[in-house]
Amino acid sequence: MLLCLLVRPATFAAELSGRSTFQGETLNFELSGQKNWDYDLKRIKDKGQSKIQLLVKTTDQDTLGKIQNIENPFVKSVQVKASGDGQTLIEFVLKSNEVETFDYLTDQPSKLIVDFYQSEAIESDLKAPDKPTAPASKAVGKTQASAAKKPNRQPADIDVLRIDEPGGIETSVIAKAGLYDGADSEFSRFLMRENEYSEEAVIKAQSNYYLRFPILESEFSFWKKMQETPPVYEFAVQKEEENKQARLLKTLFDKKRFLVFKKTADWFVEKYPNSKYLEVIAYMMGDVMMELYKSEKADKYFEQAQAAYVDALRKYPDSTLAERTSLMLGMLAVEKNDYMSAIRTLSSHAENAKYQKKISRQYAQVALAYSFSKLNRLEDALKTLDQIEKESKDPLVLATAAVYRGDFYFHSKKYNEAIQAYQKAIKNHPIVSNVFPSAFFNKMEAQFWTKNYRGSHLAALDFTKAFPTHDFAPYALTRLGELLEIMGADQSKSVGAYLETHFRYGDNPKTIVARLHLLSTRMKSMKSEELEETLKKMDSLAEKSELENIDQFKTAMVADGFSRRQDYTRAIEILSAFYQQNPTRPDSKQVTQRIVRNVNDELKYLADKKDFKDLLKTYKNYADGWLKGQNRIDTEFLLGLAYENAGASGVAVEKFGKTLERLNKLAGAPEEKEVRVNEYLPSLDELNLKLSQNLYADKEFQSAYKALERIKNPLQLSEADQINRILLASKLYEQKGDTETSIRYLSELGRLWKGSPDLALPVYMRLGDMQVKQNSVSDALGNYKKSLEILLKQENPDQYTVKELGRSYLAILEKQNQTDDAISVMNQLVKKFDPKYKMNEEKYQLGALYFNKGELKKAEQTWAAISESEGGIWKKLANEKLQQANWDESYKKHIKRIPAMSQMEGQQ
Repeated sequence: MLLCLLVRPATFAAELSGRSTFQGETLNFELSGQKNWDYDLKRIKDKGQSKIQLLVKTTDQDTLGKIQNIENPFVKSVQVKASGDGQTLIEFVLKSNEVETFDYLTDQPSKLIVDFYQSEAIESDLKAPDKPTAPASKAVGKTQASAAKKPNRQPADIDVLRIDEPGGIETSVIAKAGLYDGADSEFSRFLMRENEYSEEAVIKAQSNYYLRFPILESEFSFWKKMQETPPVYEFAVQKEEENKQARLLKTLFDKKRFLVFKKTADWFVEKYPNSKYLEVIAYMMGDVMMELYKSEKADKYFEQAQAAYVDALRKYPDSTLAERTSLMLGMLAVEKNDYMSAIRTLSSHAENAKYQKKISRQYAQVALAYSFSKLNRLEDALKTLDQIEKESKDPLVLATAAVYRGDFYFHSKKYNEAIQAYQKAIKNHPIVSNVFPSAFFNKMEAQFWTKNYRGSHLAALDFTKAFPTHDFAPYALTRLGELLEIMGADQSKSVGAYLETHFRYGDNPKTIVARLHLLSTRMKSMKSEELEETLKKMDSLAEKSELENIDQFKTAMVADGFSRRQDYTRAIEILSAFYQQNPTRPDSKQVTQRIVRNVNDELKYLADKKDFKDLLKTYKNYADGWLKGQNRIDTEFLLGLAYENAGASGVAVEKFGKTLERLNKLAGAPEEKEVRVNEYLPSLDELNLKLSQNLYADKEFQSAYKALERIKNPLQLSEADQINRILLASKLYEQKGDTETSIRYLSELGRLWKGSPDLALPVYMRLGDMQVKQNSVSDALGNYKKSLEILLKQENPDQYTVKELGRSYLAILEKQNQTDDAISVMNQLVKKFDPKYKMNEEKYQLGALYFNKGELKKAEQTWAAISESEGGIWKKLANEKLQQANWDESYKKHIKRIPAMSQMEGQQ
């Protein structure tokens, strides 16, 4: 076994620090430097001013005193005041009552963050309506007017594309656009830097639960234009009665008196069976019944409209309205999700010889391909698109076909093919970037579900920048936040994306996922009353969402919130209840895996607290349930720690041995990294050290030695384990009778150690003990002195260590007749640790030192401090010593009063 020289830099506690940054429309204030945050945030009114008060525990007043406010529209000033009990009050004076705050904690690194932003009431004028109600030109004017109210917001351009096709059907597409963040129009604060990407974070995120957002269906732009520009029916004024009645029908049609129109039209057809107006009236009848269907929502009117259109086409196939009506019949069937009827009708239109050179044939083929896709006839859909791309020269039709190819693959969950199709569409057809938001949104989702998180992140940014007022923009911005979280960006970034989602789009049902993320994140720092209100809020939000499995997502977010609070029992109860009610969900495995993860999280939490009794109790509660049959390795390891602490070294050896066996099998396997990221596993070296320590405790010295030899990289162990390894090696060499090597291990470590002095304390103490055995008194005293210096600087040392050092140090000092040094050592130990550990034995020994030196008054004062109720034998021994001393003194005085005895004393 080779001795590794341990030269490590000293580890210092991180200093608390704070800083403010202004990003976009949020002032971000953060504190760092503490592992566990205990703080309180409240809003007050003081002398007409709104203030936010943050009370945080810290002793680092110098650093906090350097916190300065930066120029921003929310906070007027920041003041830092000491508040007693090691607490500091940070007070933010707000510029207006409408400024809101959002506080949350991050884990890696540990930070407390408070965001300041404008309330929704002030920013409501920036929200775009769900559905535009004005023409494009008016919409532009309105957007600019709204933007003028806030100088840090500016409207995006609205691009209008107009293409006139042959055949009498005009297609016009208005790209959806809207308000960008004037301070960060490119959403640069949500970019993912290369150094932020963490493969481990990506692996860990695989156990998280994410919802599937619905596919963004690409619009049939030609159909939208057809609906926006219906036929205009006109009858030239003539004097005959027939013309007068026809014009009456037109008046009824224009005034939307549809039922009266129907009766009057029936009368007109019967009265004038050969009228020249019958062709127009036939097509008007279809429009009338369709309008009735739209207003009454009654299917009978839809069927009558279809029948009227079919009848009009049959009677008047050469009408100027025939082409439009034929295509419209197919599109109406698509709208009703009657894809079989749509395929028949659209195929008929596309095959009609009269329309072979018309643009409407290509439109029909696009809709036909879509209908095939909806019936899961992907091959037929793709063949139809191939035909369109082969025959068409229209840029919009070609772009539509290219995007629909991606949509069809996406619908069939062929995500890789969908990604390639969307990328090709964007590259080959510039119009796609302006007119087809679906190409970006669906590509984002396809990349997300194929775990191409970097690509999905860029697609989400592209979508939010290009189409910020689209109905699906809240979904894209929410996904952006999830992607930042998955890839390991600072939590403030993902939280910022969720905040931006809610800020931009308000109480839109599509922001619910982002809001659930935010509430789950905040649960960690909530007080009990706020927590219960939050749970009700999360239930209410989930009920308003139309997303599939929103209830499961909400449950996962609630459970995650309790996990962040380290209330694993509550998290497990919530997940278990959901699983019991929904055992047949397709993704129910995600719930059971989450339960097992929470159980092991609780076991790890208890191990870190060294609450091993509760660890074993918790394991017993779940051993025959959720943990039965689970394949995690870390469960055995955590149990091993508990049994080790309980002194059951034999059982601990069994648990650590099983863990080591499984880790050796895992080494080099493809799944090794995934397992190590998701489980609380030691390194092989750490595990061999644990195994060796427990084998030694079980007196299996040879096996312990072999386990210790298997440690390959001792310098990669933690500082504490490096110390433990050297101590164990020293003990094993001592068992072998090689005291010289045992001492050399300890001496070299003590001489070269540059790490935390506290960790080296047991090394100096053991070295001193062994040097005493070797009669190296001077060296032993030097190591005991170092040990005492380290011990006196500790706030909460182990009681056993304090007493053991006192006994060892006192023994050698007394043996060397160094009474004054012994008194000094015991005085220091009693003064430092008596308030905590009731050092009655040490006080007796200190008094005995004074007593033997003849300083009876000091001895009496020292012994008087021994507790009457807790001093026990030490108080009794002290009293006996004092009584003996008093008797001796009285006896001497009595002897001196006898003349003969006085003479004898004088002679002596």
